[in-house]
Amino acid sequence: MAHSNRITVHRWHIWAELVLAALAVVTAYLGQINNWSWFFFISVIAFILFAFLKFLEAKPALKELLIREDLAARIAGSALASGMCDYYDMQRANEQERRNKETKAEISSANGLWLCANSGASYLDPAIYRHWPAVEKRLKEGVEFRVILLDPYSAEKGFRNKLNVDGEQFDSKMNVPSLIKLYNTYPTLDIRFVRYGMHATVFATDRVIFFDPYHVSVIDNRIENRSICLKIEPMTPAEGVGLYRLFKGHLDTLWRSGTSFEEWIEQSREMLPNGLPPLKRRQYII
Repeated sequence: MAHSNRITVHRWHIWAELVLAALAVVTAYLGQINNWSWFFFISVIAFILFAFLKFLEAKPALKELLIREDLAARIAGSALASGMCDYYDMQRANEQERRNKETKAEISSANGLWLCANSGASYLDPAIYRHWPAVEKRLKEGVEFRVILLDPYSAEKGFRNKLNVDGEQFDSKMNVPSLIKLYNTYPTLDIRFVRYGMHATVFATDRVIFFDPYHVSVIDNRIENRSICLKIEPMTPAEGVGLYRLFKGHLDTLWRSGTSFEEWIEQSREMLPNGLPPLKRRQYII
């Protein structure tokens, strides 16, 4: 089912130009055989058609009045112009698999990686294994990966924890010992923590962004994590700001306001579990 007649209107415009060219040939022939009644009649038709086409070219807004689009076409037109190149329904298993496959492909070709997330486990926890093999390979190759995580002791995270079963006090997905090990092992992995502003998982490369919004909708006594994901490419729309620039700016703002891993460990020492491996200090790069 066609969601727009835009292509049809364009085709009719081309056909009208072809008809106009044919009418010019016909009038030339009629002039040669002195058939002036038909000559003037067809000339008037050709003039009206020519004027109509030129008027549409001079006033594109009038041509838009001929366009008929349904909701899907309007959404697609607006989204594509802003840089959105794919949509994933994360409540469907096959869509999750497709998103994960495409994320791994983007990681493998990226020149730089950025992430903001509640725990980052999908990307940084070897036990989960979802994106970690692809991330690990790039870290070994020296690709920079900047990660901003939500402070598990922040009020924002505490509110989300209270909404989940048993009101767990600590983010069970955040594996701090593993994060310390990764930080000590890979010098191009940099981690910061923020206490506010974590409203989405945003994973970015130099070419695309994957955007997963957060919410606090409780389904069956837990926050339902599966909603939607948008894949976004850099794009400069005719009006406003492209979505890639917008959400990359979200990452950059959180990064600038974040606390370094070393500082966070020191600030949270009394709340962290005992027996954590020591964190190797490094020269912090802003």
